[in-house]
Amino acid sequence: MSEALEGERAGGRARRTGALLVLAAAALWSTGGVGVKIADAEPLVVAGLRSVFALAFMIVVIAVQLRGERRPLAVMGQLLRRPLVWAAAASYALMVVMFVLAARRTTAANAIFIQYTAPVYVALLSAPLLGERPTRSDLLATGACVVGMALTFGGELDGGRAAGNVLAILSSFGFAGLPLLLRIDQKRLAPELAARAPLVAMSLGNALAVVVAAPAMLAHPPSGPAREQTLLVLFLLGTLQIGVPYVLYGVAVRRLRALESSLLATIEPVLNPLWVLLATGERPSAMAAAGGAVIVGAVVLQTIGRRGR
Repeated sequence: MSEALEGERAGGRARRTGALLVLAAAALWSTGGVGVKIADAEPLVVAGLRSVFALAFMIVVIAVQLRGERRPLAVMGQLLRRPLVWAAAASYALMVVMFVLAARRTTAANAIFIQYTAPVYVALLSAPLLGERPTRSDLLATGACVVGMALTFGGELDGGRAAGNVLAILSSFGFAGLPLLLRIDQKRLAPELAARAPLVAMSLGNALAVVVAAPAMLAHPPSGPAREQTLLVLFLLGTLQIGVPYVLYGVAVRRLRALESSLLATIEPVLNPLWVLLATGERPSAMAAAGGAVIVGAVVLQTIGRRGR
């Protein structure tokens, strides 16, 4: 009995740690909107160079992690041969590239809130793909997220932003696919491989994003008097806005269910327009702000409900 209780407590501690890591990652992710807005370069160039810096950061992290492995090349080889790792990488690339394109064609609030329809897809697909049936609190929180999104759409969407809104929807598909595919593969992997898979998949995703953006980066590199500032912004986006938080997320996703990790991260769309407002003056509507408040409330209640159980 005592062993079972201790195991339950350890599981609870692991999930609390995972939740805190996702929240920290989301706070760093939320700076992406303002960085994309102020970087003086073509959207695909911004996406590509941000991924260049993120890829370099993640390669260093992977190298550090593999130092203790007896056969690091064999570990990497096994992961690189897994189709689901590549599928997760493609989802990641879709998410990061489409978000940059969307943020340049619509408001930051539109881009990030539409991207965060992802928990709805995760909730619908978790049961058939993962065997992780959503709980009542999960479904209530997802429903509240939908209401929050509806408020945001009502306050922000218009015909002139249709292209950006469609790109944000594509980004949301990538955002939903990432945790789902990682969790599917981790159920089949040995623990030592499961621990490495998220960061490897996201590194591959950055590499794919660089390949997609390479023609634009070669044709339209940052130039002019703002070149150094733009490169600094993109370096910070690649390291602090992508690299560090995705390392945290890669650790957290193994401690949480896919829907939990997606719902907790919904503090990002609330903070993202706030940083853009402070930096550029771009102001979301009152309805968009109300939608953000609903989403934060849903995340808090869902988290409290899980802690209570």
